[in-house]
Amino acid sequence: MRVPSALTEQLRRAKHIAVTAHANPEGDALGSALALALGLQTLGKRAQVIFRHGFPHRYRALPHAHQVRRNVAAPVDLLVVVDCADLDRADLPNRWKRPRVPLVVIDHHPKRPPAEAVAAWVEPQAAATGELIAALLRTLKVPLNRDIATCLYAAILTDTGGFHFRNTNARVLRLAAALLGYGVDPQTLYDQLLETRSLRATRLLARMLAQARLEDKIGLCWAALSRADFRDTGTTDDDTENFVNFLRAVDGTRVAVLFREVAPDLVKVSLRAKDDTNVAAVAQQFGGGGHPAAAGCRLRCPLDCAVRQVLAALRRVLAQR
Repeated sequence: MRVPSALTEQLRRAKHIAVTAHANPEGDALGSALALALGLQTLGKRAQVIFRHGFPHRYRALPHAHQVRRNVAAPVDLLVVVDCADLDRADLPNRWKRPRVPLVVIDHHPKRPPAEAVAAWVEPQAAATGELIAALLRTLKVPLNRDIATCLYAAILTDTGGFHFRNTNARVLRLAAALLGYGVDPQTLYDQLLETRSLRATRLLARMLAQARLEDKIGLCWAALSRADFRDTGTTDDDTENFVNFLRAVDGTRVAVLFREVAPDLVKVSLRAKDDTNVAAVAQQFGGGGHPAAAGCRLRCPLDCAVRQVLAALRRVLAQR
């Protein structure tokens, strides 16, 4: 993959760089942001990672995750947004939602970068944004170390579903193998990022599985978690990461959907496709997006309304295939 020269020029010129990604970051967003910041620091630059609302507990084991800031510390002469091409979704303080300094975007989601960006690299063919960051650091001649490699490995591990989603290819496996050469511990990362969950989260998972439904004629498997489910189990939406993949694993499923009522009249929806159904196209109908096989959206309405609208859209798509 070819790194845009405008991007490398901006990074070489800047001295004080703030890096962020979308809110509610998963492994690719956080791992990419940390890897880029650590790499820039080896070049003598002051780089900080900003997540205004923090990140899920499971990612605390990533190197230097404890240094993630909630507020931007001045001075800053370049803002980098990774794994997200929408400034409104970037997890920044509100006053930074409109660029106060030059903005660059690095993402693998098929979405047009904001007009304010002075440089952008959007590569939908990449398995993860972490793959782009690895190529960028190589172009910048950053010497990798175990910490940077671990963050990059976490990024591609999570976005490939543990190297078994359709975006897993020979290129990304070669990258993973190279990163292992720097001392990355694959078993610990897999356990921490994809398997381990608290007892409370396990009880929430049990609730979801108990009320999961399969519409076998069209291959639609779905479940909905209410605020009462979160309250009764002492959990939050952060605890639901990877839950939708349990629905995807149900025999006969073509598309899996998980609805989470996270606040009054606010429902988050995760969609996963097991065949070639484009769930991103469905998510876009509700203001969301993502990849053809993995997407999401938010609906500002009651839970039953969100369930009804999204399922209706999916049933139309699946009935035609």
